[in-house]
Amino acid sequence: MENMQSLFYSLRFNFLYVDVYTFTRMWVYPTTVLPYGLLRYIFSGEADFWLDGRLIHVRPNQVVYLPEGATLDCKALTDDFKFMSIRFVTTVRLQSSDFLSDYFHVESLADDDARQVRGYFEAIYQAATTHSRGRMFRIRGNLELIIAWLAEQGEASQAPAVLETQPYSIKRTRRRAQSAAIRDPRIQAVEDYLADHPKDKLDLKLLCEIAQVSEPSLRRLFKLQTGKSPGHYLRELHMLTAARELLVSEKRISDIAYDLGYDDPNYFSRVFKSIIGLSPQDYRKVSRE
Repeated sequence: MENMQSLFYSLRFNFLYVDVYTFTRMWVYPTTVLPYGLLRYIFSGEADFWLDGRLIHVRPNQVVYLPEGATLDCKALTDDFKFMSIRFVTTVRLQSSDFLSDYFHVESLADDDARQVRGYFEAIYQAATTHSRGRMFRIRGNLELIIAWLAEQGEASQAPAVLETQPYSIKRTRRRAQSAAIRDPRIQAVEDYLADHPKDKLDLKLLCEIAQVSEPSLRRLFKLQTGKSPGHYLRELHMLTAARELLVSEKRISDIAYDLGYDDPNYFSRVFKSIIGLSPQDYRKVSRE
């Protein structure tokens, strides 16, 4: 009992990022090992998510929980697929695959029929986009309310859990190995730097200095943690930054391209379409309709 209370006291959910995304049926999210937990609220449209190879069909007013270390693929099925996504990490980790699902029976998918939890998501987004002194407290409080709601949904349909040694499983062992690999603090420091400088050009020398590793080691460790090369990772970050600019500003597409270091707007548009699924022009038009 004392060990259990110690776990609860040390359990924290550290918020990382939140944003709203809108995609058409052309959007595909390639296979990725998640370096953090994800909570997604589906506003409109439908999509198929593959979580560790298991198909999850999502639709409006549903909450999706995607644990850290899981393998995720996504594909939009409609032209109005819109969701809010929250990234977070959990301070408590057990030998089992995931603390929230194994002990609290948090399911991968939950229906928000009463629209109760949607307000928590929107409160986090509102707090994250302001400069209030209390913003982090509001974010953390609402994040815990979302997780509490998910735990209560699991409680309603599951028997109480017991923390114990899990039976041997090749799949479980692989996920633990993946999770351990992606938590390399050297590569996390590189990811944090790239997230804080989303418009920078790729500077491998600087990234090697941040991680304190050689370039071959950086490439190997970065691919192990993110499933992508540093260059591919930064291109995706550039395109996500561009997508946000297309939604919230009236900047010309060529100016957005130049701001991100792309001297050729046509090349920028091709890269954008290859990652987002639409041309910049079509993305701006569809997302505002």
